[in-house]
Amino acid sequence: MKPTFSRLKSPKREAIEKALLEEFSSYPLSDATVARIVEGAGISRGAFYVYFADLKDAYLYICREIIRRVHLSNPGELGAGDPEKYIEAVKAFVGSTEAEGYMKFFARAFVDNAKVTQEIWREEAADPIAWAVSLLCHETIRSIYNGSDFQECIERLRGALSKLLA
Repeated sequence: MKPTFSRLKSPKREAIEKALLEEFSSYPLSDATVARIVEGAGISRGAFYVYFADLKDAYLYICREIIRRVHLSNPGELGAGDPEKYIEAVKAFVGSTEAEGYMKFFARAFVDNAKVTQEIWREEAADPIAWAVSLLCHETIRSIYNGSDFQECIERLRGALSKLLA
């Protein structure tokens, strides 16, 4: 995202965010188009490029923004070596994405756009244990969104985290 986007007035920024969310919920990044986004947002193609370098930049922006919103709606502390805190965070994340209408977006983010979305996950985990925990939690979420049994995924995560954090 370019600095010009952050200076937009709220209604215009919200219209663009809504169009981005719709596009990236409906299509993988590889099939997304600027044309549908600008039509949905009611802006010109040139304006899109004033706000974003390209589609990937727009995708990363909306992905970070939706992650921020979901995490803000689920305040709580992660970690301290407690597997149950991570499990509760995964459950809350999945529940929130469903309740707030972000399920389609995240299903695509974890399945179709995983390679690009991983850029964001890598930014969050600095030390090796945090990275491993992040990887396990995100893989659990991806499996759930991909249709695997929810409870089975949670139990597998619980077992892995219990051993990793012992």
